[in-house]
Amino acid sequence: MSRPREYSDERIFQGIHSALSKYGYTKLTLDNIAKEIIISPAALSKRFGSKKNLLLFYMDTVIKLTTQSFVTSRSVSGSKLHALKSLLIQSLGKVEDAQTLANITSLFIESVSDIDFLEYSQRRLQLINEEVQYFLRAAIEDGELLNIELDQVETTARILQGAIAGSLMIWLNNSTRTLEQWLDDCFNIILKQS
Repeated sequence: MSRPREYSDERIFQGIHSALSKYGYTKLTLDNIAKEIIISPAALSKRFGSKKNLLLFYMDTVIKLTTQSFVTSRSVSGSKLHALKSLLIQSLGKVEDAQTLANITSLFIESVSDIDFLEYSQRRLQLINEEVQYFLRAAIEDGELLNIELDQVETTARILQGAIAGSLMIWLNNSTRTLEQWLDDCFNIILKQS
């Protein structure tokens, strides 16, 4: 019988997230991740083998959590646009300040230079894109979104995501408005919702 792990995947994920939020990708080390979990760097190294494998675990967990969030949001009755916006606001609500957002984002920006990270990042973005398209289609079919045709969903989803990502980057340097206000602007202007 194998020995149970002392440190759950959830605890390790939270430790990575906390360390990444504080240090960003370039300053992230096994040591500062281990300090967040209150575990030895050797124990992390023994389980994952390397910082890269630990971050691949983190990215895989992000994909799983994103999938779960979308599944939950799909089951919410009522406005599909409200469900989508609420999910996005909830995910942004975990970002306390511009530095935290920059640090978390740094992993996904850095992913373009590593083929393994890039694969996970692309899977995550594809998942988000497919789900945004689902919610837009559902809003059209429910009569909630009248100014967009079904054949415009793919383009509209891409533009909405681009606007949101751009708003996040602007917020890094101008956080006088909340992320929720920026998100509202994206929905209101692109989807002509008020």
